[in-house]
Amino acid sequence: MRYALVLCLLLVLPGPLWAQAGQDEATRTRAGAAAAVLLKGGAVAGSSRMMIGGWGGLVFGDHFLLAGGGLGLSKDVEIPGSGLSTGFDLGMGYGGVFLKYWEDLSGGVTAGAGLFVGAGHAEVRDRLVGNELGADNFLVLEPEASLSYRLFRGISLEVAAGYRIATGVEDLPTVTESDFRALTGTLLLRVGGR
Repeated sequence: MRYALVLCLLLVLPGPLWAQAGQDEATRTRAGAAAAVLLKGGAVAGSSRMMIGGWGGLVFGDHFLLAGGGLGLSKDVEIPGSGLSTGFDLGMGYGGVFLKYWEDLSGGVTAGAGLFVGAGHAEVRDRLVGNELGADNFLVLEPEASLSYRLFRGISLEVAAGYRIATGVEDLPTVTESDFRALTGTLLLRVGGR
């Protein structure tokens, strides 16, 4: 399911995005489209994990982005059990709205500040038999700062550093909201925007 979102973004959006990216500066409208595929690294329940996701949205005045998107763990987190237990698997994903503002620096480099606001879902399963032991929804807030470099007209590579804040985790065995809070690093490829 999580890979389907990325695939849909890559297959559905290129036409409108390339049309936007191909306009010259004199004829560019004040609103355009942008989409990105991303990898995000950070700790989840004490283990370093990668998340895969993407977003798509509108760019206003070449500097402000309003987008929707989501992320999911590329691999479940293994949580050790106690006693004779074989342990647990933790799966997590979240989605929501991404707001971002950026300014051109020089030589195709752009600096930005963003904020992700959304909700997530996590499940804890028994590793041996796969039975769900608990599931919960929670709120996510993630501010970040970024630098991007324009590879080609309308295509940029971006790195970002942020901090994921989660609240509302109550019904997951052996997991608390502090297990989702972490410094994050993101690498993304963006089509459209600045």
